[in-house]
Amino acid sequence: MANFKSAILTTGTYTKSGTAEVQMIEPVNVSNEDRLSFQFYNVNGSDAVGDVVRVYGRLGDEGSFFSASDYTQIGDDITVTGATSVLKSIATTGLNWCGVTIEPETGSNTMTHQMLRQA
Repeated sequence: MANFKSAILTTGTYTKSGTAEVQMIEPVNVSNEDRLSFQFYNVNGSDAVGDVVRVYGRLGDEGSFFSASDYTQIGDDITVTGATSVLKSIATTGLNWCGVTIEPETGSNTMTHQMLRQA
């Protein structure tokens, strides 16, 4: 974490209960951050197709998360298959808010996540 003034690591677990896209990480104010890094891991997953994770951002005030008029997807879909992990890092230049959704393939296991905010 060299070259950064501060770093905040948060962790969490999402228990899947359906297959609809839902919020996994609440929007975070990143206006004072330089970079966000995410790691997603299917704890006991055996999904062949995989869960789809999406990172969304917003330039303005917080707004209504998970609304196409307020938040825009950053980058491509992130697919986490089986019992694997995926790491994604983004520059937050110009962004004020960032949040994450998940569209589970099945509702029978859990996804853990870590978010590293660097300023």
